[in-house]
Amino acid sequence: MKIAILTTNQVDDDNRLVEVARAKGHDAFLLDLRQISIELLPSNPEIYYQNEVITNQFDIVIPRLNVSYTDFGINILQQFICAGIYVSESPEALRLGRDKLKCLQYLLSKDLPFPATAIAYTPEYLETLVGHLKLPLVVKLIESTEGTGVFLAKTKKEVDNLCKTFSLAGVSYQIQEFIAEAAGQDIRAFVVGDRVVSAMQRESQDDDFRANVSLGAHSAAVQLTPEEEQVVLRATQSIGVNIAGVDFVRSSRGPLLLEINVSPDFTGKQGLETVTNCNIAAAIIDYTLSEAKGFYRHQRLMASRVRREEDLLCADG
Repeated sequence: MKIAILTTNQVDDDNRLVEVARAKGHDAFLLDLRQISIELLPSNPEIYYQNEVITNQFDIVIPRLNVSYTDFGINILQQFICAGIYVSESPEALRLGRDKLKCLQYLLSKDLPFPATAIAYTPEYLETLVGHLKLPLVVKLIESTEGTGVFLAKTKKEVDNLCKTFSLAGVSYQIQEFIAEAAGQDIRAFVVGDRVVSAMQRESQDDDFRANVSLGAHSAAVQLTPEEEQVVLRATQSIGVNIAGVDFVRSSRGPLLLEINVSPDFTGKQGLETVTNCNIAAAIIDYTLSEAKGFYRHQRLMASRVRREEDLLCADG
């Protein structure tokens, strides 16, 4: 099959996918999202790459969208879907994964555990909500990534100052319960389809309460409990995402979900492939190929049924 990896700037990870797909005998290529354009014509959706038509050149599209390109990337994915090409993630799942608050609301609807979270349009209406949560509190941007835009406020005044600063900047934010017993530690579980293929624990190497590898945290392979694995899989199922990195902390109340990453990294010195010795790229490619084959079998079956119905109508006529 011909596989397109829709990429922005996760070059190392995306090249791993290309490398593994080619080793398995498939044609795979990186398509830079920023060089794609689309044309919407009645019954003829066209897709261009570097101004050349590629509408029917690929069988599979695997999206690897950076946060900054979510909206444009989702529009491009929808065009591939309109053209009848298999896309490994639905636009709806990607949009939900990127909207942290809405994602938590989906987790809430499925009775899944996460730290208490609050949001308000202006800081003045957070005062009552802050009173319901115990200090210190985590204040973070809705679109925070890799620990950037995430702060620990130890006093009510610090909470107020951060909220006012975010409001003046015109950005969306939320406040969240701080899980003291998990400070500086969290777990990333990598889900492919209906299974957790590997997991690692990340631990800060200083007094930072965040455990992001990009901020210097160290990681090591970890075994999930049956309860943790069930919570992780229910989380991805709740938003309909197939390939994701699910972050959670171990608390005195059990596992508490932090977020679902819909375009997770897996390479690098402290990445999942290295620390768990698990071939994440192969798991992604194998799953995607299997799902694509089922998708095209279904398409052929539906087309065959339509033809049979047309033949019957002709015979009856």
